[in-house]
Amino acid sequence: MSNELLEKQLSRKKRTINDLARFIKTKAGKSANFTLLMGAGCSVSSGVRPATKLSDEWVLELYRGLNRESKETDLQKIREWFQQNESEWYNKDHEYSCLFEKRFDLPSQRRSFVEEEVAGKFPSLGYAYLIRLIEKSYFNTVFTTNFDDLLNEAFHLFANRKFGVPDCMSDIMRPIVCAHDSSIKSISITSSRPKIIKLHGDYLFDDIKSTLRETESLEDNIRDKFV
Repeated sequence: MSNELLEKQLSRKKRTINDLARFIKTKAGKSANFTLLMGAGCSVSSGVRPATKLSDEWVLELYRGLNRESKETDLQKIREWFQQNESEWYNKDHEYSCLFEKRFDLPSQRRSFVEEEVAGKFPSLGYAYLIRLIEKSYFNTVFTTNFDDLLNEAFHLFANRKFGVPDCMSDIMRPIVCAHDSSIKSISITSSRPKIIKLHGDYLFDDIKSTLRETESLEDNIRDKFV
């Protein structure tokens, strides 16, 4: 089937941003109809460097380590060199993961790097808006591939506080954070308390999923809950 014919058949299924907003707002009581999946772009606005920028730095660094006499700075040419000369480990379709693993041998090293990257970052304005949407029950579950703790921190910074109620007793806007397969099995997606489910783990633990082999599949309980 040609792309033109496929696009024509699917054109009636296209939806606008206004359509999406209408879908989200249409709900019964406090039952959210949608779950969010958040990726790396959400952290960029808070100052966390994206994978594309890190890949540019790493591919140049590794190239210079292997070709000390070369003055080449064109990243496209450098990537072509890696494809031709380092294909046993370099994969342009999964560049970030293979460069990450090449640069840091051990999981503990990768975790330390991620911890340093996310340290001191402050949730951006978009997180404040998201907390308001969760408070209004438009969402109550967020799946994320991010290692950082920006969303959890945003709850503590931006969630409305009930007057006279200590934070430790205000459970309704104190999210449950799940970063391990063993902790997610008993979590109810439909419960009212906000839930943050980290598909690739948390930067505080060495078992984060950052390499190609690690991210190719999810743990059983996380996969089942995501499905």
